[in-house]
Amino acid sequence: MHPRYGSPEQRSGSSGTVNERRFVESIEVDGVFNVRSVAGPGLAPGRLFRSATLDHLTPRGRNMLEKLGIRTVLDLRDGTERPESTAPAFWDVLHHPLYDPLTGPPRTGEITAIYRALLDERGRALTDAVRALAASPAPVLVHCTAGKDRTGLVVALALSAVGVPDPVIVDDYAWSGPRVRPHREEAVRNLLADLALDPAEHTRSVELHLDSPPSALQSALGHVRRRYGSVTGYLEAHGFTADDLVALRTRLLGEPELTVLHLSDVHASDRQDPFVGVDGAGRVRAAVDRASASRLRPDIVVVTGDLAHHRATATYPGLVEIFDEIRNRLGCPVLAVPGNHDDPVAFASAFGTHPVEYVRGFRILGVDTSSGALPRDELARLSHELATPAPNGTVLVMHHPPVPSPAATLAGRELVRTDELAAVLHGSDVSAILAGHFHHPMSGVFTGIPVWVGSSLAYLQDVGTPGDSVVAFDDPAYSLVRCSRAGVRALPIALRTPEVLFRSSPTLTATTS
Repeated sequence: MHPRYGSPEQRSGSSGTVNERRFVESIEVDGVFNVRSVAGPGLAPGRLFRSATLDHLTPRGRNMLEKLGIRTVLDLRDGTERPESTAPAFWDVLHHPLYDPLTGPPRTGEITAIYRALLDERGRALTDAVRALAASPAPVLVHCTAGKDRTGLVVALALSAVGVPDPVIVDDYAWSGPRVRPHREEAVRNLLADLALDPAEHTRSVELHLDSPPSALQSALGHVRRRYGSVTGYLEAHGFTADDLVALRTRLLGEPELTVLHLSDVHASDRQDPFVGVDGAGRVRAAVDRASASRLRPDIVVVTGDLAHHRATATYPGLVEIFDEIRNRLGCPVLAVPGNHDDPVAFASAFGTHPVEYVRGFRILGVDTSSGALPRDELARLSHELATPAPNGTVLVMHHPPVPSPAATLAGRELVRTDELAAVLHGSDVSAILAGHFHHPMSGVFTGIPVWVGSSLAYLQDVGTPGDSVVAFDDPAYSLVRCSRAGVRALPIALRTPEVLFRSSPTLTATTS
């Protein structure tokens, strides 16, 4: 595993890892403990909050929650746990008790077993709570007594259903224990003091009331997936509809957009090659200069292959240095995949393998088509990655386009065995495919997925020449691609600034130059 790309357990919603970049945002509210905003990759800020009980909320704390804009409070306790009356509030309170009202919350037990029993026996109540979260006016605050167990399960199910990675969900859950213990430890020990518990039972019961071990939530999510295939499968089995899922995604994700700086076919050479005769590395820098000065600043830079010309691997260290400069300058990740001109072994050593980045809740996933096809291991990796959807969908990055070019000189040069790729992509969350290789910009559709073939930084190929000749224009270009749930937009941009034909503004009449 190359250090530039984390393992699935390490990846977060940005280019950092979960351990490097925590998403939890703790909030101090007078009279309430364990308060925080639920944040993570792709989640719209300020939509979902969680806390312990609001029973002791002070006027100052109430004012704080009103400033946060809380419009709905989802109370997961039953009637025996709630006070008979509460002060009027700015928000609506919805009651969705999770434990059976006849038995109430458990006093003793092992936390993992309690979670599994709650998931197995109260699936309808849990699903109703997630549905209420999805349908209620936001911002929504979810709470129980400590804001740890019932709240933790509802929040975890909701986040997982919209594709937030497990490490982020578990990180949010684990935040509760240290915040609960100072407020609840004495009451819990008094609660357990009158019970005839052996030391092991006492230890387990203390953990149940005071701790939030990551293993407990990991076990709960694993239990759901083993029985139902996925968290969405669990919710659907208990009455959650497709409309409910759309509402949940809208509530938690908002309308994010991803801007991609798409570079392709650099053909950097360590010698003056008459076939190309261009400074590929210099053109990468020039494209980044143009992009950094634009108001359409990229969230990620992708490079779709042929970084070197004729396997000129001596150019790789220089390109690695340029990519590191880009990361520092633009503050965004760089993801590169190899092309047929690249040396696979040297490329992997320089730029890494299995490239995946999470940005703004989108997953940008690179695959190796340098052989002209997707190898079996790449198809298997792709299938494994896509089994878990990303919050805002996946952008697939490759060198060889899965659609043919209209140019006679490029006949048969597209990706081969596209039926295998189609089978893997069927039903997946892939919303766009970015490719290169053709040296001319082109859009297409593959199995219902928009395809954008980016322009080349080396040369523009004439698509109108006969099949036995290639005409290359010295007209380098790059692309800006914007992805959202509303669709995909791609814009080819010439690297060189063309002559201005005219200028206009709302106060001036256009004039020709």
